[in-house]
Amino acid sequence: MELRGADGRQYPLGPPQQRCVLAVLAMAPGRPVMVETLIRHVWRGESSGAARDVLYTYVSRLRRLLRQAAQDGPYVPVLRRGNGGYALDIALESVDLQRARALAGQGRSERSDDPERAAKLFGEASALWRGTPLAGLRGEWAEQVRAGLERERVSLLTEWYDVELELGRHAESVAGLSAEVVEHPLAEPLAAQLMLALYRSGRQSDALQVYARTRASLVAGIGEEPGPELRRLHERILRRSPVLNRRQEPHGSPADEERAVPEDAPPAVRPAQLPPGVAGFTGRETYLRRLERLLPGADGGSPDASICAVVGTAGVGKTALAVHWAHRAAERFPDGQLYVNLRGFAAADSPTGPAEVLRAFLQALRIPDSQIPEGTDARTGLFRSLLAGRRMLVVLDNARDDCQVLPLLPGAPGCATLVTSRHRLPSLVAQTGADQIVLEPFSTEEARQLLVRRLTADQLEGRGDAVADIVKGCVRLPLALALAAAHLAARPGLTLTALADQTPDSGGRALTADVRTVFSWSYRILSPATARLFRLLGLHPGPEFGTGAAAALAGIELPQARSLLRELTWASVLDERAPGRFVLHDLLRDYAAELAREEDEEERRRAAVRRVLDYYLHSAHGACRTLWAHRDRLTDLGPAPSGITPETFTEAPSAYAWFTTERRTLTEAVRLAVHTDLDEHAVRLGRRLGNHLDRDGRWIEQNRLLQTVLAAARRTVGDPAGDAELAAVLCDQARSAFRLGAPDQAREHLDSAYELFRAHDDLAGQAEVHHYIANLHEVQDDPVPALRHARTSLALYRAAGDRRGQGRELNLIGWIYGLLGKPESSLARSRLALAVQESVGDLYFMGITWDTLGRAHHRLGDPHEAISCFRRALDLLESPDAADLLNAAKAHTALGDAQADTGDNAAARASWTRALRIFEDLRHPAAAEPRTRLQTP
Repeated sequence: MELRGADGRQYPLGPPQQRCVLAVLAMAPGRPVMVETLIRHVWRGESSGAARDVLYTYVSRLRRLLRQAAQDGPYVPVLRRGNGGYALDIALESVDLQRARALAGQGRSERSDDPERAAKLFGEASALWRGTPLAGLRGEWAEQVRAGLERERVSLLTEWYDVELELGRHAESVAGLSAEVVEHPLAEPLAAQLMLALYRSGRQSDALQVYARTRASLVAGIGEEPGPELRRLHERILRRSPVLNRRQEPHGSPADEERAVPEDAPPAVRPAQLPPGVAGFTGRETYLRRLERLLPGADGGSPDASICAVVGTAGVGKTALAVHWAHRAAERFPDGQLYVNLRGFAAADSPTGPAEVLRAFLQALRIPDSQIPEGTDARTGLFRSLLAGRRMLVVLDNARDDCQVLPLLPGAPGCATLVTSRHRLPSLVAQTGADQIVLEPFSTEEARQLLVRRLTADQLEGRGDAVADIVKGCVRLPLALALAAAHLAARPGLTLTALADQTPDSGGRALTADVRTVFSWSYRILSPATARLFRLLGLHPGPEFGTGAAAALAGIELPQARSLLRELTWASVLDERAPGRFVLHDLLRDYAAELAREEDEEERRRAAVRRVLDYYLHSAHGACRTLWAHRDRLTDLGPAPSGITPETFTEAPSAYAWFTTERRTLTEAVRLAVHTDLDEHAVRLGRRLGNHLDRDGRWIEQNRLLQTVLAAARRTVGDPAGDAELAAVLCDQARSAFRLGAPDQAREHLDSAYELFRAHDDLAGQAEVHHYIANLHEVQDDPVPALRHARTSLALYRAAGDRRGQGRELNLIGWIYGLLGKPESSLARSRLALAVQESVGDLYFMGITWDTLGRAHHRLGDPHEAISCFRRALDLLESPDAADLLNAAKAHTALGDAQADTGDNAAARASWTRALRIFEDLRHPAAAEPRTRLQTP
């Protein structure tokens, strides 16, 4: 409490009680304060005559001080008596508190229209708060007013720094916020602002330390943990959530997503996604020189992100040119190369959408799936942010149109994008200034050179006219010429002259007809069995496949399939990209499908489709059983139909690798099943693929798939089996919805599933629904209803005689007791769970339960016993029978925590390192937890 004159001179206010009288009056300027009120506030309610006498003395002294302080000023404060009390008549701007309130009010009114001025006004208001309010004054009134003023000050500071952070002044705000957090250690809003300012300044570890200090202050000061908002911010900083970087512009519009990556983002990786180049690449020197303009710093090149589109007819060699040049230029892009086949013209497949491509690119750049935003625009912003400051090459192959390409373009100088398409891309050129190369067929000499390189001297000797005729008949298309050369190589007795006689005269003929004729050369020399396989490959869901799928299409044994595929590869009809993995060019695939429609009856085509779907279904089922034996509500398929040899898996890694390789093909297979009215296949295959997508964190992709599966499942209802599948799909969809942040939708799906299970008296199904509802509540930090549903689930599993389900639910109950702070109850239920699981051989959930036991022992202050439990959990979770890497990583983290509590820091760091490695391999946001522990000295 201070009194300053017009010249800034400070006047002594006398003893504390006299200062308190002035404080009470100044808090209510112009309004009378009753004498009894003054006595109660200043003398703690004493109403003796002595207190009144002293009050009169203090009032008299204060009047003299006010007159002295106001001399030479524009006005004199008046301390007057009236209405049974005293009032201080003083201009509001003469009281710093009232002036600060006025400035803050002006700031609030200006905030939306002029945030710069609002920040200035808030700053001026904050500057008027000097020191502790009413410092040196004691008593209940002073304490209450002081506490209220402190809250008001924190609120003002919070408003001020909100505007400063909205204006992007993060680094500039750190010093001021740091001082305020020291002065107000329990003020969670200020701590949150400091954490955000530090994080956006590239100081993640400092931000996490602020949280740790604030939490310690709250626990020590008021015995409480931080509130949900501060905890949520802490979790987002731990996992480097892109949400934290979506700043607000001064006028309230979202900031550019180009700023969506913090300076301390995960270490940059160098993707190298280019496919193998074409062996014996021929010609195209003029086009290659033109592509040199894409190189950073090249003559004629743009200082901005460079873009070039190579357009031309099918089979003209666009991909070969793009990939050949990309390999040649790769060293000029030291930060890596991204490649995608956009499938713009595959007849049987839908083009790959920009959102799906961006997701794959972001994954290649090591962004965890949980941090990949939903929506194309948001993903584009994050993608461009990641490429800012890097020199990367992006190859977008086989684009359908401009709309497919524009969201995939980097925005940063130093990056280059190479696009190929059959169509001209006018919007791309107009909007970005992209160079567009119209790729023509080979020159006559280039076409001749391709044949010369691939044929023997004996074949060529004296046959220049025949070479010219073949070049003309192939209309100088690289694909057709390569097939012609392969045709000659496969038939040593065939001369160039004889082949030339088969070549059509291209003058005036349709280009597609000419190419079809060239394709027919390769087709006609195939053996009947190989020709049949070639035709059926046109029915395959997607251009890439393995030997097993080919065998299923034809209904033959694997050895015969290998032999036929080898013949197709020798004829250059197929490209064997990897051992046992084949790719059929889009044109050849269309040609094969056309031949199948012409030569194979519809019933036989449908049988081939059913066989290949059976192959993928039974293979996916086997992979699921290997990976997730504990998910026992997948319908047993029985033995594979005759003529089908599904893949078999003995270890989890091979099953996971198969799902990863076949993911897109399996998605296309589900669509093919729907298109051909094989809804049962669509449902069963979709559920098994959905399990993989769930494990892999591809929840948006899983959700889209399950929408298709759910529609198919609704068409199969009417019998117990169909209803059971529909209920199971609804449970899958519920899990997917919850993972995507839609708990209400998840609950709606679960309620629908429950009605189906109840209609068929499926007690185990009802128990499963209650289990998932318990999970919903548990993850939402609502353990009491979670416990109620888990108990209901346990009772239903017991009524159903489902021992495996009982073991799972007992463990969940034990886990929830741990969350409720009841480690003894957690131990008891988990031990019961373990006994049940041992009796049924449920190794997977035994691993989960040992983890629960470890956490209970740790909570009870026994880290040594906890370590023993965590190790037993890991023995099971990392075994081939369980192979649950995600929960294994969580157990490694908890093991490290227990080891640290025993003082074994070396072992703790080893466990955290192992956890971090697994989380990073899975691209899981929980990697932030062990990473933070390892960063702490």
